[in-house]
This record gives sequence, structure tokens and C-alpha cells, in this order.
Amino acid sequence: MPTDSAMPLNNPIARILVAALLIMAAIGCQPRQQESTSDPSEPDSATTPLLLISIDGFRHDYFDLADTPALDRLISEGLKTDSLHHVFPTKTFPTHYTMVTGRHPGTHGVVANSMWDPYRDQRFSLGNRDAVGDGYWYQDGEPIWVTAENQGLTAATFFWPGSEARIHRVRPTYWKPYAGDTPHGERIDQVLAWLDLPEEERPDLLTLYFSSVDSMGHRHGPRAEAVRDAVIDVDSHLLNLLNGLEERDLLGNMHIIVVSDHGMSRVDFDQYIMLDDYLDLSKVRVSDWGPAAQIWATEKSVDDIFRALDGAHPNLRVWRREDIPQRYRFGSHHRVPDVLAEADLEWMISNRPFMAGRSRFSLLGMHGWDPALEEMHGILLAHGPAFSAGSRSPAVRSIDLYALMAHLLGLEAADNEGSLSAWEPLLFSEQPNRVKVQKFQCPEGPLSVRIGPAHASVHWRDAIHVLDEVETSPDARQWQEQDLSLRIDQRGAQAMIDGTAIGPCSAMLATH
Repeated sequence: MPTDSAMPLNNPIARILVAALLIMAAIGCQPRQQESTSDPSEPDSATTPLLLISIDGFRHDYFDLADTPALDRLISEGLKTDSLHHVFPTKTFPTHYTMVTGRHPGTHGVVANSMWDPYRDQRFSLGNRDAVGDGYWYQDGEPIWVTAENQGLTAATFFWPGSEARIHRVRPTYWKPYAGDTPHGERIDQVLAWLDLPEEERPDLLTLYFSSVDSMGHRHGPRAEAVRDAVIDVDSHLLNLLNGLEERDLLGNMHIIVVSDHGMSRVDFDQYIMLDDYLDLSKVRVSDWGPAAQIWATEKSVDDIFRALDGAHPNLRVWRREDIPQRYRFGSHHRVPDVLAEADLEWMISNRPFMAGRSRFSLLGMHGWDPALEEMHGILLAHGPAFSAGSRSPAVRSIDLYALMAHLLGLEAADNEGSLSAWEPLLFSEQPNRVKVQKFQCPEGPLSVRIGPAHASVHWRDAIHVLDEVETSPDARQWQEQDLSLRIDQRGAQAMIDGTAIGPCSAMLATH
């Protein structure tokens, strides 16, 4: 008898055997139904929607101002960081653009709310709507909505600095020109309406923005009753949002990240440094004022400006561009000024003609100082499938938020200066993370360290610094950042902060 392979196909048995073989081959080509072996820390292939919410000016310690059921729910069901460490200057446009690009202002070029561009010989200010909507000012960073749109996702922005401009020739699919008087309820309704769109039209990335807490902080000072009322109002609208998401079976099935762009400090009418007392302002250009002044040499040289201001006032520090503290990461972009002057916390920089027309109580709160200062820290809450209920973390850096969002959306991140390393141990964890607290007594004063799985925050005097873990052994752990280092071993701790050695420090009781 001939073998099967040589059996004539007109033979009935042969035809049956060939048909069987074809069926078996077809079955073998089908995808196997098996238990997933993918890394649980990786986002699903189907994009989980992400909603990024900013509550402008919500200082990290505002949670105790009032009952906030919406924010409390996000905290109990997700991740709460101690605070959010921003970039310099701690002002709205620079910090918001850093969060969505993962770049420092000295790299992405949005160096202030008011800035000068020497290449274009033009000025940018928040009140100039043409400038705000001009993509030129934002082109040295790629915001997350551009990354998303370029990789086939859909973005919708209900206000975010930069979102109404065409950046790298791309805009979000859905966007709104900024209108600060837009009722909060209307903003919530629009986000829910976007999420109600058919799947092929529904946004994968959404942003939402509220400014009232910041406005009240400026007008009345931090932690004032008006600030409390603004917090209550925003939270009540967020509660409507959460209820709407729950009705749509989205709450818990999408990611929500709530941030603020800076904190707030009090200012006093009697604590202004008048720059024109030390410098002829007709011979320089000052592109930004407030806690810091950005000064450009025109008829006066950089060295002359520096000499005029260096040591001129006990509450003022001044640097040439190349000498700005490395920790600020502020010195490379062409919009970074020739000279930077920064006042102490609660002090402001102005000039006499401007102040002559000011009411004594027209401004009681401000931001824009050193981002490490505790009063400049904002908030970060995260809710959704990637975050274990009740998880906690030390302070995190805003520069790392872009990397986190790109990861959650399954995107290939554009060039950025952030890192996912501090987030990775917190994502898709079976158990909520807890913060370990170690306190030390140092010759220079008390030092507190709050430790997470891959990073730590160092609380020193009136500042909070965020450091990445760089070395671990059975006997010691070490963390590092620009101009900052910390080592903890069995003998205690030693630190270096802004070039100042701290320690040796003796350990006190560790807690969680």
C-alpha cells in the first residue's frame, strides 16, 4: 500500500485524511487561549483612559482646611504622595509645562509667566492671547497630548498651559481656548460628554483645570477662609465628576491624576525689595518680577548688574546665568536671563513706580521661590487600576510625571529629563506602599527622612528635597540628586545639601 503522502487524491480515504490535516493545521494557526504571562506592571494593550486634573495653587497642606469627600475618596482608593516637588520658577506656566513634557524650564523654554525671547526680540505674557496661542513658545518640549496624538491616541484638553497652541504642528483633537470664567460645572459636564463619545471618538487622555484656589490664595493669603471656600467648591464639583464616572462604570477603570502646580506663601507689603534702589532700570530689561527677577543686560554689562545687586540687600541673592544653582537646572535655554535675582521666602522684588499705585492689601499670597521650599510644594493623588488603595509615597518630582503618564497610556515617551524609577515599585502592586520615616539628630539640627521603595524625601529646615536611591547594601542605603546626597547606615546618617555637609547624625526612632 502506498504511503499517505503518495495516496491519490481521488481516493475517498485520501480526501478524508487531507481534510483532517487541513483542519488540524488551521486550528494550529489560531492564537492560543492561555493565561497571560505579561508583566503585571505593564499597562494593558487596550488604552486605559487617563484624566489629568490640576487645582492651581493647592498647597500640599490644604487637605485639613475643610472636608473634601471627593479628594478623600481618591486618597483612600488610590495613591497619595506627601507632596509634589516642582521646578524653578514655581509659577503656573513653567510648572504646568514641565508636568506634561518631563523637561525643566531651562530646557523646554517656558521660563516664566512673563518672559523675553532674544532670538525673536519679543515678549511673552499671560495677558497676550496671541503669544499664549503661539506654538513657537512651546516648541522645545513635547507635551503628553502631542505624544498621544502622534501615536494614534485621542487627546482632549479643557484648559492647560500650552494646550491651545499648535505645538510641532499638532493640537489635541478636542481643546478649549482659556476662559477663566467658565463655570466649574460646565467643565465637568464637558469631560463627561467627551467620555460618552463612541469608542472610536472618545479621548484616551483628558485634562481639566481649576484656578480658583490659586486666585483666593493670592488675594487673601494661604489658608485663608476664602481659600477654604474655594477648596470646598472645587471638591464639590470633583464629587460630581466621580459620581458621573461611577455611573459610567469608569471610576476605577480609568486613571485619574490630581496635581497642583505650586504651593503658596504669604507676602507682606513692607517686605518688598525695590530693584531701582540699586540698579538703573532704564539700562536693563527685566522680563519677570516677584519672588525672582529675570534681568537682561542692554546698556549695562552682566558684570555691572551683578556687582550692583550682589550683597545689596540682606534678603536678596543674585547669580549670573552660568552660576545659577545646579539644583535649579535653569541655565541652558536662550530665554534664561543674563542675571537672576531671587528674594527670600515672603519677600518680593519690584520697583517704586509700580508699587506707588498698589493697594497695601492687594496681594497677600505669592509663589515663585525655590521649589524645594516646603510652602512651594503642591499635591499629587493617583487613582485607578495601576494604584493600590491606600498607597502612600514620599514627595515626588513633577519632572517625572510625563514618564508616568506615557507609561500608563502605553506610549513611547519623547525625549525628557524625568524618570519612571520612583513610580515603578508603586504600579500594579498587590499591597499598598507605606512610607518609612527615620529621624536623626544632627549637629546642625534635626533631619527627617521619608523613604519609599526607590526614592526618599529629605526634610531639612524649611525645605523638602527628593532624592533617588543609587546604592543599597545590607549595611547602608544611599540617595542622590543634583547637589544633594544622603547616606544612612548602622551608625546613623550623613547628608550633603547645597554643598553643606550635615552630620554625622544619630538615629532616632523609625516609624511607618
